[in-house]
Amino acid sequence: MNNKISVEKAFYKNQEVWYNFSTCFSGFTIEPIQFLRRKMKENFISYFSPELLDEVISKSDELIKSRPNDPKILCDLGKVQLKKGNYPEALLAFEQALKLNPNDVSTHLLLGQCHEHFKNFEKAELSYKNVISIQQKWPDAFYCLGKVLFETGRFDEAIERLNDALKINPNYKNALFQLALVYEKKQDLPAAIAAFKKLVSLCLPARNINSPFPYDTEILFDNPALLDELIRQLVTFLQEKDGFADLHFKLGMAYRRKGMKPEAMTEFRKALRINPNYHLARHFYWHWEDDPEAPK
Repeated sequence: MNNKISVEKAFYKNQEVWYNFSTCFSGFTIEPIQFLRRKMKENFISYFSPELLDEVISKSDELIKSRPNDPKILCDLGKVQLKKGNYPEALLAFEQALKLNPNDVSTHLLLGQCHEHFKNFEKAELSYKNVISIQQKWPDAFYCLGKVLFETGRFDEAIERLNDALKINPNYKNALFQLALVYEKKQDLPAAIAAFKKLVSLCLPARNINSPFPYDTEILFDNPALLDELIRQLVTFLQEKDGFADLHFKLGMAYRRKGMKPEAMTEFRKALRINPNYHLARHFYWHWEDDPEAPK
């Protein structure tokens, strides 16, 4: 039985407004690259790739030849390969990055996602446990570990890890959804419905999709044509989906590279409105003149 469908039915029988839930949760399933192709204005399409993924791969390959021991470049390459669905290439890049920087928690997490794709749950579990051993307060690691435990039939352990994620972030929507699926698998529909009720209360209005442009966009800054295209794509995307603090920050940094201070300041402010704890956005907002790397 399809887990989502059966829980949907239980939710509907409970006389809740399922339409609201399905609408809000659709945000978790739309890939940004599909969004760009389907929802953007016609003038978005160009001879550059959406999100400049192909260009980043090409640039990363060039940089790796001259800086083979830079884990950041390898990790960025892995992120882009993962975004394009090139899982073997992503897996290799993340493994190479971790050899150079074994304590990078985000790379361990991404490596685990690659292992999950190949249904290698034992290695995925190890990757997520590595994250937790390094960083105990990152809810994503507990959520991902909970997913693997669910997939391998260890439902009680999955509930514990998902609750660990929710202790750190009580509004973690993915963890709530996964928790509902675990409860449903255990045939505890009241608990599943309770998790979905909380999820619905958090999901209105719908805003979340997986973040596009997952790489460090500064890799493109030394090419004027790619820098201009990056700005164009970011502006176009944010006209439709404005709720990404990291994209406003990246757009601000692109404007900063071009010496466009008013535009950069506007984007840094937008990033801080969405996420008041965005420390890099605050730094570059207040340190334009005295930063030696800032354009004059």
